[in-house]
Amino acid sequence: MEADLFCNLRLEEIEFQSRDLKKIEGREFTLRIQKNSQDSVRLTDETQVPMCLRKVEASFDGQLWEKVIVAVPSEMKRMLVASIREAVPSNEAIKQATQNGIPVPGAEVYRGNHLRIA
Repeated sequence: MEADLFCNLRLEEIEFQSRDLKKIEGREFTLRIQKNSQDSVRLTDETQVPMCLRKVEASFDGQLWEKVIVAVPSEMKRMLVASIREAVPSNEAIKQATQNGIPVPGAEVYRGNHLRIA
């Protein structure tokens, strides 16, 4: 139903534009074309939009993060750290560190049990 309504409203908008109308008055209501209060963006070729004009969400492991943080200037480091939305522990990285004899504060690796019914 909403899609039909949207299509009908879009057809009315095209009708307005093709006849250069600004307003149609009826017995029960009036239709009017008005400018939006804010600009809109239409992407004609998303691949051409420069990276500096994109919102980037990246995912990489903590080892790479630490290398990047050490390599960048202090101001950039503060901006990067401030942009973190979520940093979840990587079970695989924790297991690997433990296997290599590196203690991991706040985590432990164990072999649990489960119940199997046959």
